[in-house]
Amino acid sequence: MRVSDLNIDRIYINSETRDSNYKMVDNHFHYYYEIYYVRSGKIRFYVDNSLYTLKSGDIMIIPPHMIHFVTYLSNCVRINIYFKLEDLVNNEPPFMANFEEKFLKLTTIHIPRAYRDNMNTIIDTMLHEDTIDDSSTKMMLSLLLKQFLLSCNRYCVFNITPDGYNEDEYILKAVQYINENFHSNITLTNMAEMAGLSPSYFSKKFKATTGSGMKEYLTYVRLNHASMELISTDHSITNVALNCGFSDSNYFKDSFKKTYGMSPRAYRNSKSTKYIMPTDMSAQNNKKK
Repeated sequence: MRVSDLNIDRIYINSETRDSNYKMVDNHFHYYYEIYYVRSGKIRFYVDNSLYTLKSGDIMIIPPHMIHFVTYLSNCVRINIYFKLEDLVNNEPPFMANFEEKFLKLTTIHIPRAYRDNMNTIIDTMLHEDTIDDSSTKMMLSLLLKQFLLSCNRYCVFNITPDGYNEDEYILKAVQYINENFHSNITLTNMAEMAGLSPSYFSKKFKATTGSGMKEYLTYVRLNHASMELISTDHSITNVALNCGFSDSNYFKDSFKKTYGMSPRAYRNSKSTKYIMPTDMSAQNNKKK
């Protein structure tokens, strides 16, 4: 699993053409928001432990730290827009009612065909502005992205539902199990047994569906929970590692630094915490689980 660019200094947008034979190497996540717009074609999108089939005119908004993976089902033109909250809201009144509720969580949107040309014109203007990259570009892209989101709010259909039952459902169940039992001893062998498959076939299908190996995904989930525990409790680094399923604290520290770019201690020190859960209260909560 890879991390795409640790930071951005403004809104960025790009357009890529992919054919149905293109294969993503692995899944990834960002430290910022991504808008993924299928301008033409058809893809299968894995995100938040679900699969979505997206077609021409469909949009997926992906929050920071949420891993995702794309399989191209046909020739496709896709647009990626990357932004941070401060690119759109910066000590000023919201430019749209319910902005956070509609656009700052995992969101699926469909642009009806009648409005697609107008929306694509905004996208084309953004793509052109991105190539100029002068002192005005940062503000121009912010204004254009606000226009695009306001147009989505006015014209588009929200909340495309995930795909129903499919042949990969047992992999999604395995993903759900990992997310609920990350602190336990989970192995490829026992997960394959639960799915009724051989370890080699299960591993192959897990990679094809989610974009990462099972062990890599399990490590990501554990690190994500560890990052939250580091800034919300006063637990020692060793206890955080153990609580999140790492039996080796040195492996935990190395994996954490590789993913987050700093040690667990440095990460804890870099975050301002509004609330630290007392150790005894955390212990009580763990007993209830």
